[in-house]
This record gives sequence, C-alpha cells and structure tokens, in this order.
Amino acid sequence: MPGQTRMPLEELLLRHGAISEEHLDRAREEQKKFGGDLGRVLVDLGYVSEDLLIRVQAHQLGIPLVNPEQQPPPIELVQAFPVHLCERFGVIPVEGNLDTKVLRVASSTPGNLEAQASLAQLSGFRIELAAATSKSIERAIRKAYYGDSTEKVRVLEAEPAEDLADVRARIDELEKTQSNPQFAALLARVERLEQIGEGDRKALKVLSDILLQAGLITREELRERLLKP
Repeated sequence: MPGQTRMPLEELLLRHGAISEEHLDRAREEQKKFGGDLGRVLVDLGYVSEDLLIRVQAHQLGIPLVNPEQQPPPIELVQAFPVHLCERFGVIPVEGNLDTKVLRVASSTPGNLEAQASLAQLSGFRIELAAATSKSIERAIRKAYYGDSTEKVRVLEAEPAEDLADVRARIDELEKTQSNPQFAALLARVERLEQIGEGDRKALKVLSDILLQAGLITREELRERLLKP
C-alpha cells in the first residue's frame, strides 16, 4: 500500500522460517566480500531456492508472479523490444500497450530500481515489472527470439561439470537433424571459451561475473573451481 513501510526481504524470510539468523549473517559476510543482491547471495549459498526468492519478492513488491516460458510474449512485443536489452538486463516483455508505450517485463531482480530506470531510458517504454525466475526468462528469450526448441535449450543448459567436448558433440548431432541459423553463433561462443588462456586473469574475472549474474554457477561452485590446482 502507498505510504506503507516495506518490510525488508530478509525480514520476510526470517519471519516465515525460510532462513535462520546464522544463514543471514553468513550471507551478509559474503555480500561484503563479493557484493551483489542479498537475496541472490542467499540463493547462491543454497539457503533458499530461486523460486521461493522470486515469490517473496513478488509479494514484497506487490507485483505479478509470472512464468514467461509457459506464457510466451505476444509477437508484437517481441518485435518492438530488442533482444539485446532482454539479454543485458535479464528481462523479457510479457504484456504491454505499444500505443501508450507502457510495457511490463518479467525480471528475476525486480527490486533493482536502477536497472528499471536504465531499461526505461534505453527502450523508450514506461517499464512495469513482474517477477520470474532467471531460468524461465532465459528459456523464454531463446524461444521467443531465437526459436530454440526444448531439446536445444536443455543441451545449452548442460551442467557446468559436463565435459565441453560432450556438449559440442551433442550440439553437432542436433545440428544434423534440426536447422537453426543460431547454431553458428552458439558454436563460435564455445570455441572462444576453449581458447581462453590460463594467464588471462582479467578475462576469467569478467567471465566469472557473467556466470554469477546469469545464475549459471553459484559462488560456492566458483570458489571450489578457483581453488582447484
């Protein structure tokens, strides 16, 4: 309600028994070291699921909870809203009015008001938010903008521990039976990853940040990998 003080996310999680004080203290320590949103840190540490986090944020902010993968955006919104903004901000349009330039987008970080303002400035739309998990948004982007099938999405979301050569082999096999112009770009990305030198620490740092922000790896997994000889 307008004028009502909004309860912090961590307080909501504590009140409903989703986390303990010990969990919250550990998450705050991690946030001090690595930065980032506190809710996302709790997810990375495995204390709450992303699904629960998104549900709590939707309730906290008073915005709709959506699943864009199951309810694809209208084609006119896909055509009007560029994919590079979707990928940059981790959002996808779910409804809107092109005449009045009002657009609702699904976001996995709906509490980030700075990102919302930047998105509005760059897109030319008045942006309203809905809450959705990062995975559902990523899959919806692939389907809406690239026409990826369910099987292609599953292959591209292979577990980080899976051998890169196996992933490439599976993609190559799919390419033989399913024609898609995006395969060339996808394979080029894989090839670039294979060529990253061990001494290029800056590039690895940037890549690590991208993986964390995209939810493709947790902080714990990243720390374990960096500590391996």
